[in-house]
Amino acid sequence: MAGLALFLLACLAIPSHAQAQPLRLDAGLDILERSFNGRLKAYHDKSGLLTREQVASPSHQQQFKTVEGVFNGGYARGAWWVRFQIQASPEQIAHPLEGGWWLRLNAPYADYIDVWWPDGADGASGGFTHRALGGMRAASARELPWSIPAVRLPDLPDTEPRWVWVRLAGDRSLTLAGGVSPLREQAVVQQELDYVDAAVAGMVLLMAVVSLMMGIALPDRRFIAYAGYLLTLALVFGSSEGLPASLWLQDHPLAAVRLHNFAVCLHSAAAFGFARVLLDMERQFPRMNRVFQVMTLVCLAACALAMAGWYGRIARPLNLMWVVFAACIVPMCAIALRRNIQAWPGLVGYAIYLLMGVAHFAKNLQWLPYTLATQSSYAIGSILHIMAFFFALGWRVRHRERRALALSRRHRARLARRVNERTRDLRLEIAQHHRTHDQLALALREQRGLLAMVSHEFRTPLGTIGGAAQILSDDRLGLAREEVKKEAEKISRTVFRMRDLVDTLLADEWLQASSNNLCLVPVELAGFLREKIEEHNEGVGGGRISLDLDARELPVLADETLMHIAMDNLLTNAIKYSPPHSPVVVRAGIRRCRSDGLSDDDDTVPGVCIQVCDEGPGFLLQDLTHVFERFYRAAGVRRIPGIGLGLHMVHRIATVHGGSVVASNASGQGAVLTLTLPLLGSFEPPEARGGSPAAIPAYGGLR
Repeated sequence: MAGLALFLLACLAIPSHAQAQPLRLDAGLDILERSFNGRLKAYHDKSGLLTREQVASPSHQQQFKTVEGVFNGGYARGAWWVRFQIQASPEQIAHPLEGGWWLRLNAPYADYIDVWWPDGADGASGGFTHRALGGMRAASARELPWSIPAVRLPDLPDTEPRWVWVRLAGDRSLTLAGGVSPLREQAVVQQELDYVDAAVAGMVLLMAVVSLMMGIALPDRRFIAYAGYLLTLALVFGSSEGLPASLWLQDHPLAAVRLHNFAVCLHSAAAFGFARVLLDMERQFPRMNRVFQVMTLVCLAACALAMAGWYGRIARPLNLMWVVFAACIVPMCAIALRRNIQAWPGLVGYAIYLLMGVAHFAKNLQWLPYTLATQSSYAIGSILHIMAFFFALGWRVRHRERRALALSRRHRARLARRVNERTRDLRLEIAQHHRTHDQLALALREQRGLLAMVSHEFRTPLGTIGGAAQILSDDRLGLAREEVKKEAEKISRTVFRMRDLVDTLLADEWLQASSNNLCLVPVELAGFLREKIEEHNEGVGGGRISLDLDARELPVLADETLMHIAMDNLLTNAIKYSPPHSPVVVRAGIRRCRSDGLSDDDDTVPGVCIQVCDEGPGFLLQDLTHVFERFYRAAGVRRIPGIGLGLHMVHRIATVHGGSVVASNASGQGAVLTLTLPLLGSFEPPEARGGSPAAIPAYGGLR
């Protein structure tokens, strides 16, 4: 607003002339010195019916006032009369110009221009020559069919000033600029004006096409609205400078004038519509959006009135609407800038264009004087503002691209997280499937082991019982008492063997059920091992089991019943698979232990280690990973009675006590089974270590 105030002050500061000086036909003067500025006298004929003779009467001549600067009649009813003097220089009289002098009447919005100058060389006849020009007159009837009306002046015989009369009338803004020029200068002025008009219109049309293509390609309605706005602006430029009338509507002046009026109304509607889209008024300014919708509809209705020839009735309200538009749009741009920094190019564009537009329309409304600055304000503002708006739209596209890129990066990161999560879930599912597969494979192996055990361990005793029973029931044999007793003892031994097998199976099931209900008590393993070894030596051991202790006391926290089962299985296993009368050594002591055996690492805890060593065949390498599986028996020892549950039970008992059992081979010959239990005070149940006794895999035994 401060810039507008300075601009208005500069316009008002133009010097005025109290007396109108005549125009000199002197080729030595420049074009500005031969212009109308300060040399015109004007009179407003409100009725529009006065003739030249009437306004030339003394009563009317006294009402003519000197025009300061360029004449600007604005939107006025009736007609304006303008008069000025021309005066030939001595050089012109001595050497007349080839092609003569031409009167240049630049009144682009005047519908009717009538020019009179004295008839005859000396002007003594009292007659006047008349020329009819203006937008409502056919351009083909002019002396020069150019967009700037021009008439050739007669050669003056002396240096006496002579009056020239000009009448201006029409529904559009009435202005008059120009002067006198030689024909060559007149052609240069017209050529420069055509170049400027063509350049501006071409640039506007090119940007309109580019905006339309971008709007379709993106798609973005802002570019499409901007393309429509630029097309109407190009139409206003061309029709304002009389291009249609001078090019293809030379014989249809009424159509050319109404085309210009229609272009002004249509451009106003496009400007209001584009402002609504650019500032997103529907979302940011809903109330002003309705106001601008009404203004757009009013301008569209004005288009129909302009084509009907009623532009003179709507011209002044249309200009006032532009002033209101300027008063509203710049503050709205400032508000939008506070909400979004990306709106600053639009603010700059509207500020430039609307300040210049206000100056232009204020000139049309006679609020500002008609000067070169106010006359060029519309064109200058249009060029600057279309560049600012195009930059604003490009900035918006760039911002949208950056936002889309950031959104794409966020989506990519989210997708990567989802892929990682899904991959982790799939890996967990695959691991679960693998565990399930391993469990199924283990169950199948146990099933096959059970079937093999049942087919071997149960069919053999049953066969023995069946054979003995058949012998006893055969009367033809005539068995003696001793023979009957022998067969009965065989049946008894077989029944005992089957009972042991069944007891072992029941013991495994009982162990699996009782794993969750341990009865832990302090047990001193040194004395416990002595009693257990003595018990076995008196039985099947035959005194060949020896005990080697590294400590006097071996305290542990254990279930005593389960410890009996574990040691019975270890000792029975060693006696069963070692050669007859070969020694079985039991070593026990305190070591630094892990869950998988002995270790000297600093992160281990003290534990009680029990080793049972025999001189049997030992373990094959392929059997070491399966020795603790349920019902598993190596191929080389299946001739020895057993169901493959002994070592499995030892493994389960060690696990529920927080210990371990490991199978290995001695350096010489024989098997070594190492049972490790936590020392009293360092016991940590499986639940505290993240395990669950019920979840322990069901392993079996080798022997």
